[in-house]
Amino acid sequence: MQQVNAPQTYDAGISHQIGRYSDAIRVPADYDQIVVSGTPGLDENGNIPADFADEARQAWRNVAAILEKAGASISDIVSIRQYLTREEDIKTYVAVQREVLTHEPAAMLLVPTAMAWPEIHVEIEAVALVPSDRSPVRTHNRGFN
Repeated sequence: MQQVNAPQTYDAGISHQIGRYSDAIRVPADYDQIVVSGTPGLDENGNIPADFADEARQAWRNVAAILEKAGASISDIVSIRQYLTREEDIKTYVAVQREVLTHEPAAMLLVPTAMAWPEIHVEIEAVALVPSDRSPVRTHNRGFN
C-alpha cells in the first residue's frame, strides 16, 4: 500500500521503450531531497577496480554509503544521472544497475568522452527523497542550514 503523500511515478510510455526507468516523479512538499554528487567507483584506498563491472558496483556501493550517512537508502532514489566514458560498457553497466535498483527512478545515461580523472569510467549522481521527519546521521554542517 502506498503511503499518503509518497512520491508518485508516472509512465507516459516513453522511458520504457528505452530502459527501466520512470518518465517522471511527483514529489510532495513534505519530503527532503538528498542530492548525491557524481560518485565514481573508487574504493576506500582511492583505487579503481580493473574490471568495469566491479568499478560500477563500487560506484553504487559508494552511493549507498553516502545515502546511509544522510538517512536514506538506494530505495529512496527518485532520479539518477549516470555517466560512462565508453559506449561498449553500457550493457555491462545496465546489468549492474539492475542488481542494485529494484525500482524505476527517473534516469539519464550519458557517454561523455572523459571524467575529471581519465581512469574513471563511471560516475553516478542521484537524488533521493526521505520524509522530512526522518533524521539523518549528523556530520559537519559546513555552513549550510
